[in-house]
Amino acid sequence: MAFANAMAVDITWGKATWNIQDGTVFEDIDDINLQTIKLTFENFKNASTGKKYFISGDILAINYDIFVDDATEPVKETSTAERGGLEITLDYRWVEGHRYRVVTTNAILAQPNYSTYITDTLSMSDTPYTISFSINGPEMVKTIEVEGTMALSIIDQSSTPTISTIDTKEICTALGINDISEAEYICGLCANGAYFPNYIDPCDGWRDADGEYTTYYGYDGATIRNILGHRPYPSVYCIKLNETCDTVSYFFYDYWKEYDPDEPESVPGTGTGAKMRTPRRASVPNTVYNDSIWAWNWTTEEGVDTTTLYRRSYRVTEGQDYKASFIVMANGKAVTINATLHFVDGQTYEAYIEKQRNSFDIDGDGRITPADITKLINIYLSNKQ
Repeated sequence: MAFANAMAVDITWGKATWNIQDGTVFEDIDDINLQTIKLTFENFKNASTGKKYFISGDILAINYDIFVDDATEPVKETSTAERGGLEITLDYRWVEGHRYRVVTTNAILAQPNYSTYITDTLSMSDTPYTISFSINGPEMVKTIEVEGTMALSIIDQSSTPTISTIDTKEICTALGINDISEAEYICGLCANGAYFPNYIDPCDGWRDADGEYTTYYGYDGATIRNILGHRPYPSVYCIKLNETCDTVSYFFYDYWKEYDPDEPESVPGTGTGAKMRTPRRASVPNTVYNDSIWAWNWTTEEGVDTTTLYRRSYRVTEGQDYKASFIVMANGKAVTINATLHFVDGQTYEAYIEKQRNSFDIDGDGRITPADITKLINIYLSNKQ
């Protein structure tokens, strides 16, 4: 939020208190989400009159540092109270299996100025408030690493799918269940490892340049804002685990439209249309906007050869890796699936595809035949034993 220094009233700040005891241990993420972490301030006083300063239309906010486990560098966050309220809920996405220490750096009492559309600062306090707590989590029993490789030479991502297969039985064995349907929790993980159950609906696996969840079209519905904690940022790539946990699919954002020579050759700026609505995200991700012109040669029904130019827009960068993680839990145990999308140049991709072809040509005759498939099955069964 933007602040202007008004200092219209000389205000005395009262003491603030946490809603939990220092050193509290939460049993799991549901435990902390049920109770939440709150800092409540006493009502302010007008220093000249000694009377309580009623803040029915004002906004109270705090800036704070979060130290995770033994980290010396904090995660910087901001949270606000409901307008006119004195209770601030820390809306950070906490992660199971970690220790936290929260230290407030300052607090701000502000008033919305509807004539200037800027929030006027009434008073500030630098009195620090500290709380420490930990969250128990499931036992991590297995980590699965998968990867996919893509390039701009993939014209149609649906007809040329990029997937990784996962042995679901290995997950079930590690969790002590008979079928994946018995898993108690399957969800995506945010960049910091926090659980994100909405990775399929409405996000469909899409992530922004920082690896945080977003939506493909950046739809700005109130429901989506509430889920994400901000307006959706531009989508860059998608890594999606299917509901049966046996396939990971990879996609990258691209948009085709007929070439207009009057349009600019590049799209300027970063984070276009991603104005902050809530303070959960500290900044808009640094999104790269790329485009290239593609020529399509085709023949009309009358047999005339013609060429149509298209502009292809995309936000991935060649030579960069894009990551996503998922977690499956049951019986107090957890399996983590880490997926990496390698986005490479066309030459590297062709070499990758050729290597993949050769890996299936078991007898080395330059062809993939039923005999090769039979040998692959035998190798697989032998490794399973």
